[in-house]
Amino acid sequence: MKNRMITVLLILAMLMSALVGCSPEAETTTAGTDAGEKPNETPSTPGDTNKDLVKIVENGETQYQIVYPIKDANAKAMAESLSKELASLIGVEIPVVHDSKGKASEYEIRVGDVKGGRLEVLDVYKGFGKVGDLDFAVKTVGNTVYVYGVALQGITAAVEYFLQKAVATDYVNKVLGVSKTLEKVFHKENNPPVSLTGNDEHYVNFSLSAGTLQETFCRLSYTGNNGWRVQTKANASVAFDDTGAAQRLAFFLGEDDPSGLKTITTETSGDVLTVKTANEADGYVKINTKSFRMDFYTVSGKVAGTITDLFANAGGSYVKGELTDDEAIFGTGERFNTTNQRGKLIEMISRDIWSSDRSCYVVIPLLCSSRGSGIFLNRYEYMMLDLGNAEKNAWSATIEEANVDCYVFTTETLSDVLYGYSALTGFAETPEEWSYGMLICRFSPDLSQKWSTDVTWSEGWGPAGESTVDGRGFGVYDVIAKMEEYDLPWTGILAEPWGAYQEAKRGDLKELCDYVHSLGKKFLVYISVGNATNRMSGFSQNYLVSRTLPDGTVQYSLSDTQDLSNNPDRLEGSSRPYIDITNPKAVEWFFGYWEELSDEIGVDGCKIDFCELMPEDCELNYYDQRMPTEGSHHWYPSAFCAMFWDMISDKPDSGMCYIRGGGIGLQRSPYVWAGDQKRTFEGIDLQLTAILSAGMSGIPFISYDMSGYEYGGGRAGVGNGWELDFPYRTLAYESQVFIRGLQFTAFTICMQTHGTVRLPYEFAEEGDLIYSKDRVDKNGNYLPLTDAQGNYVYDVIRDMKGNPIKDENGNTVNSKGQYAYVTDVYRAYLKLHELLTPYITEYSEIACQTGMPLMRHLILHYQDDKNVYAVNNGSSFGDSEYMFGDAFLVAPILNDGYQREVYLPEGKWMDLNTGEEYVVGAEGKILNCTVGLTQLPVFYNMENESETAADLLEGIMEIFEELNKIEESIPDYIKNAL
Repeated sequence: MKNRMITVLLILAMLMSALVGCSPEAETTTAGTDAGEKPNETPSTPGDTNKDLVKIVENGETQYQIVYPIKDANAKAMAESLSKELASLIGVEIPVVHDSKGKASEYEIRVGDVKGGRLEVLDVYKGFGKVGDLDFAVKTVGNTVYVYGVALQGITAAVEYFLQKAVATDYVNKVLGVSKTLEKVFHKENNPPVSLTGNDEHYVNFSLSAGTLQETFCRLSYTGNNGWRVQTKANASVAFDDTGAAQRLAFFLGEDDPSGLKTITTETSGDVLTVKTANEADGYVKINTKSFRMDFYTVSGKVAGTITDLFANAGGSYVKGELTDDEAIFGTGERFNTTNQRGKLIEMISRDIWSSDRSCYVVIPLLCSSRGSGIFLNRYEYMMLDLGNAEKNAWSATIEEANVDCYVFTTETLSDVLYGYSALTGFAETPEEWSYGMLICRFSPDLSQKWSTDVTWSEGWGPAGESTVDGRGFGVYDVIAKMEEYDLPWTGILAEPWGAYQEAKRGDLKELCDYVHSLGKKFLVYISVGNATNRMSGFSQNYLVSRTLPDGTVQYSLSDTQDLSNNPDRLEGSSRPYIDITNPKAVEWFFGYWEELSDEIGVDGCKIDFCELMPEDCELNYYDQRMPTEGSHHWYPSAFCAMFWDMISDKPDSGMCYIRGGGIGLQRSPYVWAGDQKRTFEGIDLQLTAILSAGMSGIPFISYDMSGYEYGGGRAGVGNGWELDFPYRTLAYESQVFIRGLQFTAFTICMQTHGTVRLPYEFAEEGDLIYSKDRVDKNGNYLPLTDAQGNYVYDVIRDMKGNPIKDENGNTVNSKGQYAYVTDVYRAYLKLHELLTPYITEYSEIACQTGMPLMRHLILHYQDDKNVYAVNNGSSFGDSEYMFGDAFLVAPILNDGYQREVYLPEGKWMDLNTGEEYVVGAEGKILNCTVGLTQLPVFYNMENESETAADLLEGIMEIFEELNKIEESIPDYIKNAL
């Protein structure tokens, strides 16, 4: 082992010398490597691993030191031995120190910052690769490049991998600062010629950079639905990997390969190879064989997309293409930043970080272009998308641990792109009609028991036994009674904290289900994805996905994948178990339990949470050993939820599941819901953006926690004083946010309340609490002020700046019960949503056949109108509007104002608030709308294709008149507070 490590250090030193001495004119090679030739690799010993807990780092003054962990008794001696051997070989003595912070855990070699010859790389390059039988990793921290675990194979191979990947993405000249000479050594030839390696009736096979270190083997085929498939591999002797994401999911679910091969023909003219099918409507492809370039054409001869670079290595792959100057890109999953992703650098991994613009709950690598075409990257593995960030007119994808598997849809309308993606990955199933209604829900401890007298706080949320802070702490029967008392329509109740696996409460669960069914409603419960515990009889650890640690210990609870920086829910080091869905016995046990809950107890559905926490950075043990670890983070929730939907949807007139998080194919199981957001104006705006972005990513059915899940200033009953929560917890603010979120939710597929915030009827009963610094719980949180009898003391009505508001007699008004009109507005919009049921049913069926969402970005109907590219993109006009089906244009107010600009595209429109009609030309029209608090701008497309919409107009306009009367009844002193 020691001799191998010395060899590694020697090679490293030679590499460092090359880096220091390199210049544009200098000739530079690495040890044992001539330009264009593969380096000699030290053969590995099967089963041998590098466990030496020693690392070599720079100490900040361009001097190196060998660092060993303080807890390892043998590491110090090894480090000292390394220092002596290195000094005798290359004349450099490296000091030995111990790691006082205890962070050294791997053998590390730092490449970079060597006397000015700096190698620098972006975070995109933090992937893993394989050399021979031994894993190694390349990671960056700031401007430092680390190469891990390469002692047995040689640093040359690892650095070669890193440089190949770095220069392949064209960052070498812009970021890395590597000299041109070094670039010649490692960089594949720019615009390499295509080496055709054989064609047949189904494939065009070719390679790039033939005879060099980085030769990439490629093939092109046509799979139907306007989808041309481009694949890569790094080794000529291995087969192309045909089990991309769509195929992996289909095979697991017992389905046929969704991408059938079609016969192709080729013809050559000069340096251009043209590839066609027998059907001209499929479009065609031209490959420049002299200087690589693939242009994909539609049937009319328009360029649907271009690929300019392909690269494959054992550690991953890369694909790059062109963007036109004015091209907009939509999709990539459920996004909270904007809908048009042009110019963005996107990390394609699902994470539970609320509404962060850095990630999302649902990742779908589908790119919908304003050209009317699309690109789908058919991999579950981690990838980075660059959509014009590094280069304005270029897109690229860097994929870890997988080859390029890319579909180019040569379509001219985006609806055809969504159809092609859905045909490949699975169409959505039709939801039950009852699910289009209102689902009521609440976060723990509410709905955890039958009656409010049985509900108590857990120690982490408030004082034990105290149950109604901010209206919290109600049992299932209490909530149902309140909904009935206020005549608020509802179709189901979701008892999230009930505990689906609590055997002791199954009798109560049966009682509740029977009662809810007697009312003609539905009852649902909650689980985490794949999660089961030993409270379920027949549980076996062998039923779980596991991982094996280096010491041989098997873990059955897997560490969460998370980003703690924007997530108030998660704790560092948390973990959870996952049912091994590749194990038939585990599947029979788990889903047998749920079939019993459904058939015998009467549970009608489930909310499946935390789908985005499955690990993606460790080797997993599946019962079916053919199942790859790579991509499990996105594959597992998609597969699990598809299985759960298949089971629960078999129940007649019932069976629904709501899903948070996952990847390709998640649309099969309605509904996806948009995760956790704040009850703020920003929060409801983000919800709408996420829904429209998901719709452009092949997810037609998506819901969300109406008007937000949690207060902007923190959860109910948990706060450090009224001042810190202002204005988020005041009814003046919350009532506006609630109504504005409610309004556009009426024009969605379904409605659901959830979270720690007020339920609709509570606006009629409650007021603003005053938190007292004299009442503090065990965690130091202030509690509401109470009078001598123990009753809560309510604050006066305040405006948005915190100033008390006086009534017409000059008196301040107690806030309790003053916002009852909110409940009336809620009731009216629920009736409006119920009225839309035939229309929702009509367009749900269309969605299941075409992939078209119900809530549609305007570009799906007005693709040639460049003004709509900016909708939901922070534009000066037309922001936050969408089509609901093709009959209604909805333009919600998502701030505390009463005016907005509405953009009307070409067509004939009627304002459903005023009855006024507009005939709009190709240039579009901007309307300045002034609306009250209860009003929602909605415009009827008089040229729609709906069979039901026209019959609904009279009813919609009657409800809008009713809302106007509610507006007139709101006291002036309340309006002054808003």
